[in-house]
Amino acid sequence: MEKSPSYSKDTLSEYVLIAIKHKKSLIYTFIASLIISIIIAFFVLDMIYLSTATIKTTSDSKGLSSMLGLSGLDNLGDISSLAGGGSTASELALYENILYSRRCVETAVIKFKIMEEEDFSTMHDALKYFRNDVMEVSGDKIAGTMEVGAFNKDPVKAKEITEYLINELNTINVELKVQDAKNNRLFLGERYNLVKSDLKKAEDSLKTFQSLYGISPDLTVQAAVKTEIEIQAQIASEEVKLEILRKILSSDQAEIKTQEEKISALKKQLNDIQNSSSESGNILTLKGKPDVIMNFLRLKREVEIQNKILTIILPLYEQAKIEENRNTPSILVLDPPFIPDYKTKPKRLYVVLGMTIGITLLVYIIFIAKEKWKNFKKHLQVV
Repeated sequence: MEKSPSYSKDTLSEYVLIAIKHKKSLIYTFIASLIISIIIAFFVLDMIYLSTATIKTTSDSKGLSSMLGLSGLDNLGDISSLAGGGSTASELALYENILYSRRCVETAVIKFKIMEEEDFSTMHDALKYFRNDVMEVSGDKIAGTMEVGAFNKDPVKAKEITEYLINELNTINVELKVQDAKNNRLFLGERYNLVKSDLKKAEDSLKTFQSLYGISPDLTVQAAVKTEIEIQAQIASEEVKLEILRKILSSDQAEIKTQEEKISALKKQLNDIQNSSSESGNILTLKGKPDVIMNFLRLKREVEIQNKILTIILPLYEQAKIEENRNTPSILVLDPPFIPDYKTKPKRLYVVLGMTIGITLLVYIIFIAKEKWKNFKKHLQVV
């Protein structure tokens, strides 16, 4: 019994033979596609231009973080570093979020009539196109700079879009800073008014007490109370510092735990002064002193503490009011947008090579398919 011929598998030699068989057609296809791709690349496709600008983060940080770095606030220690300040990375991240925000992009789409120009039926599609194909944003965290750019067929329009994006970035950023400063001003204003009220009460109480008793404590008591007042004032300062840290950091941050431990240690030191007796070897003790002297010292201490807190709160409060009314540019422009004189895309060489090779390969694949189909039909006839 005769065996029917098997259907042969593909081999490299078969593909080579097919290419040789249709070499004229492939050569003609290559030449034709090369000519067509050159015409398309040089005369049909729109040239796209990119206008860029380089901006820099401002040196001052934002919100409470910037105010905590004010000179004269030695009682706050290194709180500005604990708060993290306005780090370059976070500033750049904020800038990028503002630029890609719907508020910024939508106003740009409307202003430059992107929907009409690109024939979009929905704002959603126009926003997606603008973010992906028009805008270009890149940041350098080390240098603290960001490059903002815009693509367009018209080089002048590309420059205008870039300028608009930078202006919108500045406007929105200023608004955010003002709102942040307003919140800080309200928070610090409440504390300031409370401290001022407490100070007045303490001063009135001390004045009334002195008018009745006219006390002047001995040197030992004065030394003890001076130490106590300093520690009490330090505790109050550290508690204000802790309160501000809790406002700008999450509760699980190591800085907050460190601050709480510091306050606990100071309170223990204060407790030793207030409750230890002279018999225990502690010279600076207030325990066992006459009640009149003790009441006088407590009133004096309260006045000193409230004064200390006021010296901390007042500069922060005043700075918050200044920040709330500030309308100065919040970003620095290192390189302003320019009118580009050289196209960015498409890359003509890539277009020509891609189209030429692609069309030629497509035609070659068609020839292979035809040959395979012809062989397959022969195989069916034999069977």
